[in-house]
Formats: sequence, structure tokens, C-alpha cells
Amino acid sequence: MRRLTLPSLVFAVLLHVFAYYTLFKRTEPFMYQFYIMAWWSYIIFIDAILALRTGRHFVLGRRLFSLVTVSAAFWCMFELLNLRMQNWFYINIPSRPAAFRNGCYFLAFGTVIPGILLTGELALRLLPEMKGARVSAGAYRITAVPLGLLCLGLSVAFPRYCFGLSWVFLIFIVDGYNYRKGYRSFIRGLEQGDWSRLVAAALAGMVCGFLWEFWNYWSITKWVYTVPFFEGGKVFEMPAAGYIGFALFGVETIALVNLIEGSGFRNEPRWGILFLALVFAVLTFSLIDRYTVFSRVAPVGRLSFLSEETRTILEAKGVETSYTIDPRMLTVRERQALALMHLKGLGLEHLEELRRHGVRTIGDLAGLDEGQLSALIGEENMRRVRVYLRAARAACAPAP
Repeated sequence: MRRLTLPSLVFAVLLHVFAYYTLFKRTEPFMYQFYIMAWWSYIIFIDAILALRTGRHFVLGRRLFSLVTVSAAFWCMFELLNLRMQNWFYINIPSRPAAFRNGCYFLAFGTVIPGILLTGELALRLLPEMKGARVSAGAYRITAVPLGLLCLGLSVAFPRYCFGLSWVFLIFIVDGYNYRKGYRSFIRGLEQGDWSRLVAAALAGMVCGFLWEFWNYWSITKWVYTVPFFEGGKVFEMPAAGYIGFALFGVETIALVNLIEGSGFRNEPRWGILFLALVFAVLTFSLIDRYTVFSRVAPVGRLSFLSEETRTILEAKGVETSYTIDPRMLTVRERQALALMHLKGLGLEHLEELRRHGVRTIGDLAGLDEGQLSALIGEENMRRVRVYLRAARAACAPAP
């Protein structure tokens, strides 16, 4: 075991360093996969640490593909809910073939369950045993699943006011099912006065939530939140109050892990279920591309605001996309257009729409109101519109 684990530790550290190096050095094409590399280096590192301590890997191994596939499908459920809630969107997605983008979605979303599972296992071993008051489950066996379905229905029916329930419903559905089937359940643990697993799951969600937001903050390809009533007061990209939700998400994710383990799926995966999960994920990826992606990274050859001379010079230097352009090589007008296009990942398509209507600089954008910008770029979600108006006005604000 040690012969296999120590190389994993070294590889994880090197991959993490490589991720930061390529991001800050703007190295094509790796800089756009910073988030994926950061997460997988974390997963490999924690799994190797646990293997050194327990003698077994929790994620790495022959069941890795099935766990990643389930993880991707699991997260895609929330992506489908987001089509209704519109609480986040993606910017600066690489302009690559669909197969490449789908692979990146798969690798990114496939980190969700492994990351929380490993962090939870590590927390269980670092935290002291937590014994507390015994909880009476009462009618939990009967009411948990219906309550979860009610939470889901409310979040879909009233997304502006009940969006928070989308991060709660699976706790009741999955843990309630686990309780009825006799699998490991948080409520069964509380009945026995054991609070350790619940606390570890909540802590895992919060730790992973912090890492999600921290690595997303530095990424070029990233998400931006547009949560109703919480458009300001952000820590990284997440509204401060939203970090509470990560604890709940950790609990529902570990509840799903308990279901996977209790049903025997983890040791003997059902290939039919995995196939359906993969199909579900790929179909969801296409919906993300169509409705949740706000902008894509522009190749140099498509940048219409560049002169032919500038474009030729950039291509001769091997510059492939806009994020590797040195602004010092551009004219004043080209720099202004580039800065506007990069503002919060506004993107080339929206830049061209703005330029057609005389909006050529960040200052011009800052002078628009919500209705004007919405009409110019064809964006009906006013929370998205306000993201760009706030960014433009912040960029134009005088330094303190």
C-alpha cells in the first residue's frame, strides 16, 4: 500500500503546483482547467493520506469511474433545478468541441461526491467522538420522504422565495429512505446519541464549500451567483449567508453515499444504472451549454476589434485566446475593447452587441441602466444584468 500511496501524494502536490503555475503564467490550454486540476489534486492527496492511515483507498481504485459518474449525475440534478432558479451562470467556457466540454463538465462535477466523502472521512478521524442527547425519530419513517418532495415542489414552484429548499429536499428523501431500509442514517445515529457523523458531514460540506469558492474565485472559467435578495455581500463569489447551505449540502451528499454503500452499489455497480446516469449527465451538459453558459473564451482569430496587423502579430507569437493577450501590444481602442470583453467574463458576443450600439468602453457600460443593458444584450434575467453594471461601476469608481 505504501509503495502505491507515496507516489500518489507526490503526484497530487505536483499537479496542484502545476495548476497554479499554468493559471498565473497564462499557459494554454491548461489555465482554463485550473479548477479541475486543483480539485483532483486535493482528492488524490486526501485519499492517499487516508490510505496511509487506514490501509485502504476510499475513492481511487477500480470503482473510481462509477463514483465519478454518480457524482456527475448527482450534481446535474442541481443544474436542472438551476434552469428554473437561475441562481448561477458560467463564464469563459473554452470554445472547444462539445466532446471536450462534456469531458470537462464530467471531470468537474465528478469531484463533488469524492471531495465531500473524503473530507468527511478525514473529519471523522480528526474530531473527537461526539455523544449527545438521543433524538426521538417519531414519524420520521413516514414523513421524511413526503417532506422532501414537498420541499422540492416548493423550490420549483416558487424559486424566487423557496430556492433554499433546493439544498434541503434530498436530505429528507435520501436519509428518510436510508432509515426505512435500515442503511446508515443520520437520524438513526441521533437516535443512538451519536452526533459524530452528522457533524463530520456538515463540516465536510463547509470545508469543500470554502474550497469551491476559493478555487472558483481564481479561475478564468468559473461560475457567478445571482441569488435573489443576496446579490451583494459576497465572500469570493458566494453571498456570505450562502455558506450555511454548504453544511446542508454536505449532509445530503453523505446521505447519498450512505445509500450507495447500503445498497451495495459501490462494491457491485449496476452498469445499467451507470449508463443511465451518464446519459442523464450528457443531456444535462447540453442544457447547461444552451441556458447556463453566459460567455465563451474567444480565439484571437474571432476578435473583430483587432486590426489585421495586431492579429497577425499575436498569432505569430502563438497567442491563441484573448486571455493570453498582453494588452501592451494593443492600441488604446483595442485595449478598451479587450477590457470590456473580459469584464466579469462579458464575452465576445455580448461585446459585439454593445459595440454595435455605441458602447465601446467600461465607462460607457457603467452609464447604462438595467433596462438599456438588458435590451442591448438580450438578457432577461435582471440579476445577471446587475452583475455587469456593478462590475463596470466598480471599475470606474475613483480609488479611495
